[in-house]
Formats: sequence, structure tokens, C-alpha cells
Amino acid sequence: MNPATRAAVAGARRSPRRLLLTGLAVLVATVFAAGAVLLTASLRADLVGSTSSVPAGATFAVETDTSDGAATTGLEERLRAVPGVTGVSTARSGPAAVVAGGASGSWLLSTDPMTGPLQGPEPVTAGRLPSGPGEALIGAVTAERTGLVPGATVGLGDRTLTVTGVVPVRSGYGDVLVVRDDDPAAAGLSGHRTAVAGDPDPAALAAVPGVTGVRTADDQRTEDLASASASADALLAGLSVFVGLALVAAAVVVASTFRIVLARRARELALLRCVGAGRGQVTRSVLVEAALTGLVAGVAGALVAVAGGWAVLAAAGAAGLDAPALVVPWGRLAGCVLLAVLVTVAAALAPALAAGRTPPVVALGAADASGARAPRARVRLPLAAVALVLAVVLAVAGVGMGSPLAGTALAALSGMLVFAALVVTGPFVVSGAAALVAPVVARWAPGRIAVGNARRMSRRTAAMTTVLSLGVGLTAALLVAVAGASADATASIERNYPADVVVFAGDDAEAATLVARLDAEPGLTARVSDGTVLVDPAPGADPVAVRTAVVRAAGEAPVTFTPELREQTESAVGAVRGVGLGLVGITLLVAVVGVGVTLALSVSERTREIALLRTLGLSRAAARRAVAFEAALAGAVAAVLGVVLGGVYGLLALRATGIGSVTALPLGQLGGLAAVVVAVAVVASVGPMRRAGRVEPAHGVAAA
Repeated sequence: MNPATRAAVAGARRSPRRLLLTGLAVLVATVFAAGAVLLTASLRADLVGSTSSVPAGATFAVETDTSDGAATTGLEERLRAVPGVTGVSTARSGPAAVVAGGASGSWLLSTDPMTGPLQGPEPVTAGRLPSGPGEALIGAVTAERTGLVPGATVGLGDRTLTVTGVVPVRSGYGDVLVVRDDDPAAAGLSGHRTAVAGDPDPAALAAVPGVTGVRTADDQRTEDLASASASADALLAGLSVFVGLALVAAAVVVASTFRIVLARRARELALLRCVGAGRGQVTRSVLVEAALTGLVAGVAGALVAVAGGWAVLAAAGAAGLDAPALVVPWGRLAGCVLLAVLVTVAAALAPALAAGRTPPVVALGAADASGARAPRARVRLPLAAVALVLAVVLAVAGVGMGSPLAGTALAALSGMLVFAALVVTGPFVVSGAAALVAPVVARWAPGRIAVGNARRMSRRTAAMTTVLSLGVGLTAALLVAVAGASADATASIERNYPADVVVFAGDDAEAATLVARLDAEPGLTARVSDGTVLVDPAPGADPVAVRTAVVRAAGEAPVTFTPELREQTESAVGAVRGVGLGLVGITLLVAVVGVGVTLALSVSERTREIALLRTLGLSRAAARRAVAFEAALAGAVAAVLGVVLGGVYGLLALRATGIGSVTALPLGQLGGLAAVVVAVAVVASVGPMRRAGRVEPAHGVAAA
């Protein structure tokens, strides 16, 4: 190890706080990356135990070319006649109109043998299994939503079924009803896959009329689990986009903090050069320090993710939720740690090269903050112009692509080029914004100090601003896109469902008969429009009575309750908005951490400056307000840039996907986002504010 590297490692041991501050953004991003890995690994393991529809007692899975209930029943009888077969069951399901008071509507009706080797794996959590036709199980979600308990009854066509138990059946369908294979309700359901128990000859099974394929149960489970793993991998790929954004934000923060740290250590590095350390040795020492920072942050982030995942799943299990067991893939977590190291080293490369290029004499007489050096406009502005031109070209191409996926990808790439241009021109943007604010705060000392510092240290302030603008822009784009999708879905519902209840009749004669039946019900008015029956309840009608009357009158005809459809749409949109904000919020969190870290290092760097101002009469409160105003200025610039650019790209995403455009932007949400960002930036500066207020005039002057 060269002397410069030994000095860097010794400095890290002496000042672990500096190491922690430098790697804090990487730690947050690593927690996100490791959390994504833990989520997908746990989901994959959970799917291994629940995805395959082949029962545990099956020995073969049979593919058939039958779909109606009668044909399926005949095939099962032929399979039972094969020597060695001890059981046959076909997984059948389909929608069914169920009458259950206020919960009346279209439910998923499925079958299960209930006994024997081919019984489904779901345990009964309440009540008992059905002992014969006329009895049924309900899903746990259905029981919770409707309040139905064992002993309750539900209507299915002209029959009444008794609920005997509750099972935690998993289905994307809202409500689930499970009956025995021999229940008459199963006759009209479509069959999917037939399971066979026993030890028959596979060739004899394949020879049965109606059988199109035979494979062992283990082979079928392996195929099902491979499909489930592919779904989990697709989830990880989607999360990787947001992980990448968080790592980009962390890299910008790390580069900025390393510039500040190395500027403070200019004399130390120069002394190393004076005693014989070469440029390469100084550069390598900085990169070793960066690798050590990334390693510590990566390991800490992985451990925090494991502890957090265990705590979340334990809390979910204690609350009675169906949570999977935590699976920890140590190999992938090691990959997350390695990624943290690589990102930190890459971010520190430019500051390390700059530190190595500083001549000893210049470094010994240099100012404390290299961030005060003016950015080179002749280099930065042409690069930014090229990036912006390419971004416009990609945005136009994405809108005219005609493919939603390709158009969205081009719009996203265009947005990243705009962010790159913003990183390049950030110091000029900050200087311009500070110049605009300067006249407003001309008579306020803390404001003048903050604005002057932002203009003098524009590169450092730009690092905070650009990372914040990335998080704000992503959030604004999400809000605009979700608002557009919600408006489009609402308009589609209003257009396709012009009444409170819509019944899809089979033909005109059936529609006319159904209208007559519904008109005979008190409080209902029905009419036919474009082959569908539209039903409007009378004002003040009991919703439960309306639902029950319509479902009974409609029989097997599909029924849609428009208010329920609107509620489901709003719930789905809200879920998408919540998940999206949670994912994007990680990038915003990294940016806020960057604000706090940069300001903390900035205050430490400017100790003598603050002490001199204190000597000239600046109060503790004014020193704190100067730091807070600097954070607010960075937050305000980021909020304006992020909201404007994010809004534009949200509209571009809507145009690229063909969902539609927003006639009225969610201005309230965007304004609230901007205000929250400024407030959070100020909150992130609380620690640096307190440290600035504690600087003693005599101590600072002595340090000079």
C-alpha cells in the first residue's frame, strides 16, 4: 500500500463521520436495491408453494381438448376406467351470478374434490369442508368484505347454497365461491387441467379419447414454477429501473461530497505530494477511500434491508395477513454490495483525478473550496445543447412511434438526456436563480449570505438542485400520467356504462324479457340500448334491494354495477399512484439525503467564514437562517425545474401510450409537491443549521 493510500485509510479511521456522510446516499440506494432483491426472492419462493394447480397427491397432469362441463365429466369417467387410476379431478372455474345481499354480483365459482388425494392445498380457516352438493366454501377476502360466516346462505341461480367454511384461496378475482366437483353448479364451468392420482400407464392415459397430452405431475409443477419465477424476474427487472435511478442520484451526491471533502483536504494532499507522492498515488488513495466508503455503505444497506424485510413480514404475519417467508439470497445481496462499491468509485473518479492533477505548490496555497472555481461555459454549454437536441428528437419520435412500449422507452430516454443537460448546466441555472432572488433579499443579511454562497459555490449548490429535480420530475411525471389515465378511464366508464346498472343480455328477445322483469320490480326503470339493458334505480332506493333484485332477474346474464366499477377504478388508480410514488420516493429520499450531507460538509468547510461573520455581528439565529435559506433556494429551483419538466414528460408518456391527454393538469397536486419539496429541503438542513449556529467567533478566528 502506497503512503498516500495508508494516509487515506488512517484518515477514514480517525474520521468515520466523514466516511458515513459521504456514503449515506449510497447506503439509502443500497437498501432499496437489496430490498428489491429480497422481495423478488421471497415472492419466488412463495410462488413455488402456491402457483401450480396440480394437487400434491397427483401423479399425472392431463391436457384435454374439452371445455364444457358435460364433456369434461365424460372424460373423467373414461380416465377413471384406466387401470391403476385411483382419482381424477379437473380444475374448473368461471364467473357466476351470486346473490348475497349487498355483496350480490359476479363471483368466481371454482371446484375442488374436497376429499381424497386430489384435494386442494388450502386449509379451512373457519368452519368445515362441504360434505355434499348444496354446500360451498368462500374465500377469506370475500368473508372479510361481506361479513359472511359459516352457516350463511347465498343464492346461485335458482339454488341456495350453505356456506360451510372459509379458505384463504388466492385469486385476482374479487369474490370466490368453491363447490364440490359433484355439485350441479360445476356442470357449466369450463375445465382447465385434469389431475390423475394412482399408478396408471401413461400410454393408456394418452390413448383415452379427448386427451391431448400427458406429463408427470412433477414435470408440470416444474413448468408452472418456471413460469412463476419468470414473473418474479420480470418484477425485479421493473424494480431495477427505479434502483438505477436511485443509484444515479446517489452517484451525483457522492461526486459532490467527494469534491467538497477533497477541497478541505487540499493541504493534506499537497503535503503528500511534497514528500514524494505522485499524482497516480494520490488518485489511487482517493479511489481506495471511495471503495472503502462504498463497501461500508453497501454492507450496512444490505443488513438494513434484511432487518427491515424481516420486521415488515413479521408485523404482517402478526396482523393476520398472508405474508410470505423472508428468503435471503446472499449471493445477490453480495452483488448489491459490489454495485454500491462500483457506483461510489465511479462517482469519485473525477474528483480523484482532479486531486491528483493539483501541483504541490498550488495546493498548499489553494483556497479551501475548489467548488468556488467557475464552471467552464465553453465546454458545458455545447454539451448541454447537443443533449437537449437529441432529447427533443427522441421525444418527437416517441410520440409518433405508434407502439406504447417503444414510445414510452424513447420518452424515458429523452428525459434522461434532459437530466444530463441539467447536470451539465446546473451551475449556470443556480447562478441565474440566485441573481433573480438577490434583489428580493438585498436588505436581509441571512438571505444575502445564502444567495452569495449559492452563486460563489454554484457547482456545489447545483449538485443538490439537480438530484432534487430528478426526484421531483419523476414524481410530477407520475402524477400527471396517473391523472390522465384516471380521466381516460372515468370517461370510458361514463361512455360505456350510461346507467347505474348494466346487464348484458344475449339477444333482443332476451333483452326485452329482462326489461319486462326489471320494470316489474318496485323502484327500478329499465330500457334497452345497443343490445344491453340499462337499469336506473329510483332516487333513495335501497342499494341492497336493488342489487338483489337485478341479480335475481338477470339470472346468468353478466351484470355490471357502475358505481362499483368507478370505485374499483379509483382504487386501482390510487394503488398505482401509491406504488409509483413509493418507488420514485426512494430517488427523492436519496436527493434529500444529499441536501443534508452537502450542507453539513459545506458548513464544516465554511467554519472560519461563519466565525468571521459572527465576529462582525451575525447572530446565531441569522447563521442558522442563512443555511436554511440556502436549502430553501436549492429546493425551490429543483421544485420549479422538476414540476415543469416532469409535467411535460408526463404528457409525453400519455401521448406515447395513446391513453389520452389531461384536459386539466393536477395543479393542486403539483403545487403541493413543490411546497413539500422546499419544506423537506429545509428540514434536511436542520443538522447543518444547528452546527452553523454553534460556531463561536473566537474559535473560528483561531482556526484561521
